[in-house]
Amino acid sequence: LEDLPNNYNFCLNNMSLPRILIFGQPFNNFSGGGITLTNLFRGWERNKIVVAYKGHGLINVTTDVCNTYYQLGRDEHKWIFPLNLIQRKFISGLRSYEKSTKLEFNTIQKGLRYRLVNNFFYPVLKWLGFFHFAVRLEMSEKFKNWLHEYSPEIIYLQVATRDEINFAIELIEYLNVPAAIHMMDDWPSTISTTGLFKRYWSSKIDNEFKSLLDLVKLHLGISDAMAIEYESRYKKRFFTFHNPINTENWLQHTKTEFTINKEKIKILYSGRIGDNGISESLFEVAGAIDALNESKEYKITLHIQTPSKMKQILNRLGSYKCVVFNPFVEYRLLPEVFAQSDILLLANDFSLKGIRYLKYSMPTKASEYMISGTPVLIYAPSQAAVSEFFRLNECGYCITTQGRNEIIAAIRSLIEDESLRRMISQNAVSLAKERFDAVKVSTEFQKMLINLQ
Repeated sequence: LEDLPNNYNFCLNNMSLPRILIFGQPFNNFSGGGITLTNLFRGWERNKIVVAYKGHGLINVTTDVCNTYYQLGRDEHKWIFPLNLIQRKFISGLRSYEKSTKLEFNTIQKGLRYRLVNNFFYPVLKWLGFFHFAVRLEMSEKFKNWLHEYSPEIIYLQVATRDEINFAIELIEYLNVPAAIHMMDDWPSTISTTGLFKRYWSSKIDNEFKSLLDLVKLHLGISDAMAIEYESRYKKRFFTFHNPINTENWLQHTKTEFTINKEKIKILYSGRIGDNGISESLFEVAGAIDALNESKEYKITLHIQTPSKMKQILNRLGSYKCVVFNPFVEYRLLPEVFAQSDILLLANDFSLKGIRYLKYSMPTKASEYMISGTPVLIYAPSQAAVSEFFRLNECGYCITTQGRNEIIAAIRSLIEDESLRRMISQNAVSLAKERFDAVKVSTEFQKMLINLQ
């Protein structure tokens, strides 16, 4: 990631930055939580930030903002017998990163162990209701000693599982320092919706999560819609902090030419894909593009750029004639990649699960899409925060009715109407500079953390 402008720390220069412990999300340049974390904390003193997280999540981390990671391994991350016999063991303690590791996109995990664990073991555990008590996180003496040595003054949390909720509670009570929680998706609504004991676990986890919220001093959400809903649901005031962007870097590449070559139209989807509410919608768009290409009016390719490793989904996407899988692109190159596309795609599934999980989410890439100047096509239910945001601000073309004909009509409209593409682009760029500029957003975020002391 590029450095922010020189005036980035203008309001923090005279403030003493507290030592902060981040739990639940490492810094990286491929996941929504990791990118948002990086952009929000950029400019903080690196020797005053540390991360604690489970070993399986400490992959492809970046070290430009934080280079101190405590791996919660076998001393803290425990599975009950006999499940512990098949789980990968990680060493507990500080991890050393000499330089950031590049992530290879679209790398499909292979091997018997991976297939058994992810395609059979975890689904069966969840259906039987065992998953939520089969694994736990607990403080080891080694971890406690490290905490005392570092002596954090603030805790920042991104959690999404029962073991993380309870560990966060233990952290706050043990350290007795103020904490902030940042919600990326509405996982509390989907964490236990299937299985034999779904009502029991849903109620229990909800109560545990509410206990965590009672201990937390600062509550943050990823969108205005989430902040409104969570204030009503949990009786806490939530502040909105979405992924901020270094507008100076992006504006160097922002699209200004809107001519389209109908023989070579490039639509790009960049981001996560999986059982998180983004899969069927992509299949539907790919099917619509294949049908549109058959008319011989256009030649359209749908480029997929994702860190997903889910073989079944990637193979199904690959079966569509229009789909092209892009290689990994470093984050610093995304401004150019996005601007070189003709249309950028945001897609949320129309299934009940997809709606519940992503209803209040705002994708990390939304602000990046907007500042790129490339027209954004949104295929998502009308209830989704992302649809409402782009519709109200007229900064994207929204398809809120599920169906191939609707997708075809929308793509055709964008291709044929240059004035529409230009209007969408100008509105998006203007709003991105106003709402998501890192100098404004990150500084306000960091000031709120400082004021927790």
